[in-house]
Amino acid sequence: MPFPILSKFLEDPCLRLTPSYCQNDPFEFGFSESDINALDSIYRVENLGSKLRDYSNLHGIISLTSSKNNIQMWSHYADSHKGAVVELLIDDSAPQTLFVNSTGPYAPPFRFQDFMFEKVNYSKTRHYNNSSNEISIEAVRKHYYFTKAREWIKEDEYRFIIPLTWINRIVFNENGLSKAKEVLGSYSDSIFKLDSSDKKHTVYELNPASIEYICTVETSLLVDLWWNSTWADTAFLIRLDSGLPGGSSGQVSKIFLGYNASVDDFIRDLENKRHDGGMSIHDNYIDIMSGEIRGAFKAEIDENEYKLLFNEICK
Repeated sequence: MPFPILSKFLEDPCLRLTPSYCQNDPFEFGFSESDINALDSIYRVENLGSKLRDYSNLHGIISLTSSKNNIQMWSHYADSHKGAVVELLIDDSAPQTLFVNSTGPYAPPFRFQDFMFEKVNYSKTRHYNNSSNEISIEAVRKHYYFTKAREWIKEDEYRFIIPLTWINRIVFNENGLSKAKEVLGSYSDSIFKLDSSDKKHTVYELNPASIEYICTVETSLLVDLWWNSTWADTAFLIRLDSGLPGGSSGQVSKIFLGYNASVDDFIRDLENKRHDGGMSIHDNYIDIMSGEIRGAFKAEIDENEYKLLFNEICK
C-alpha cells in the first residue's frame, strides 16, 4: 500500500471489500457464455447462469499476495517502493478469524455461507473445464471466484470471497456522499465527516449503527449502495483482528517499508499517533516507555542481484 494508506490503516486496521466490477481486471466473475448456456440447459431454469453471475457479484474480493519480495508488486501497488507491505497472519484452518465482524446476523459466531479463502489458479481459458455432463453450481462459482488469466501469475494471489453483509464500515468521498444520499434517503442523516489532515479531500462515514440496521432490516438499501458505487467514490470495509493496542496478539503482524520509503516519516507518524486509543495500533510498533521501534523493517537493494533485503528498523 502507499505510505498515506499505511498511516490510515494503522489508525483503524481494515481491508477494502471490493466489488468484482471495481477490480482492475474486467474478467472478474466473468462467466463465459458457454458455461451460462450449459447451466441453463442442464438445470432447465431460465437465465440460471445470468442469475448466478448477478448473485456472485453481491460478494466482494480481498486480494493478498504470499510474497513481500516481488519487485513488480512493489512498483504497482506500493507507490514505486515508497509505500509498505503489511504482513497478516492467516490461520488456514479458520481463515475467517482474520476479521472482526460486528454487524447484523453475521456477527460472531460467523455464519459461513459464501465465505471462501483459496489460492488463485491461473489459466489460459475462462470456462469451467468439466468433462462430464453434470455441472455443479458450487464448482462453477468457485472456478470463477478463484481463476484468473495466466498473465496475473506474478501476483501469487490468495483471496477472500466475502458476502457484502459482512462489512462494518462504509466511507465516501463527495461523489459517493451524493450517491449515498439518493440511495439511503433519511438514513443518510447519520453520515458524518471524518477528521483528516488532508484538506483537499473530504471523507465521510456512515454511522455503524445505521450499517447494522441496513444489513439486517433494509438489506436492499445496502445492495443498491453496493451496485451504485465505483472504485473511487465509496469504500466498503471490514475490520481486522488487530489484538489489543500496544500488544501483539492480533493477526496484523510486521510492517515492511519500501526501498524509497522514508523511515523518518514512519517514525514521526508512530510518535505523533501513539496513545491515540480507539482502534489505533500505532502502539504495537513503538515502545511506550523507550520509544524504540519494533516489528518494522526497511527494504534495501541487494548489491549483486535483483533482490530485496529487509533490515529491522532501529531508533
